[in-house]
Amino acid sequence: MLVLCFYSCNKPEDAPDVFDETCDNQTFNGLNFTIDGDASSLMEPGGEIYNNYLACVQNCSETDPDNNDCIMNCLSSSGIMPSGGLFTVVMYITNITTQDITITLEPGTWFFPGSDDYQPMIIVVTVTITITAGETVIRPIPVFCLASDKSAPDESSDYLICNKASFDCLTEIVEILKTKDFAQISIDQTYQIQSIIWDCSEGNPVDYDYLNALPSL
Repeated sequence: MLVLCFYSCNKPEDAPDVFDETCDNQTFNGLNFTIDGDASSLMEPGGEIYNNYLACVQNCSETDPDNNDCIMNCLSSSGIMPSGGLFTVVMYITNITTQDITITLEPGTWFFPGSDDYQPMIIVVTVTITITAGETVIRPIPVFCLASDKSAPDESSDYLICNKASFDCLTEIVEILKTKDFAQISIDQTYQIQSIIWDCSEGNPVDYDYLNALPSL
C-alpha cells in the first residue's frame, strides 16, 4: 500500500495575513492552461512517475529508513514535487498552435487562488516548460506559501498565474533564493525557508543571514 503525506501549510488561526497584492493575471499566446493543487493527478498507477516513485521509496526503506530527506528526494526525482519549494501546484498546458512553444516562469511569479480559503503561492526558482505543437503537458511547479492562516493546495484549489510579487521583503528573499542550489538543500532547511517567508508576509524580522548561508549554485 502506498501512502503519500503532503505537509500542512497552515499555522495558528490568529496568524496575520499581510500579503494582499492584486494579481496581474498572465496569459501566454498560443497556449490554453489551467492550474490546480492536485499533485495526486501525477500519480496514475502504472505510470512512469508512479513507478519511479515506488522504486525510489522502496530503496529508501531498505537502505536508509530513518532518513526523511531520502523520501523527499524521491518526490523530487520522480517528478511529483520538484525541488525549489515545499509544495506543488500543477499546470495543465495545451499548445493550440502548429509550432513548439517554450515559456519561462521567473522567480517571484506568484499564483492567486480561486477561493479565499486557499493561500497564494510563489516560485523562487526559474521554471522553463516546452510544449510541443498540438500537445498537452502536465507540469508540477515548486512553490512556497504566502498566507499562513489559509489552506494548502489540494484537489479543490485552482489558481491564476500572476506577475512578479512586489512586496519588499519578498522580492529580497526571492533575489537570494534564486541563486541557491535546492538539490543540496535539506527538507529541514526547506521548512526553515518557508518559516522565513511567513515572517516576511506577517511583518516580522526576516533572517536574511540564514538564506544567504544556504548552498549556492
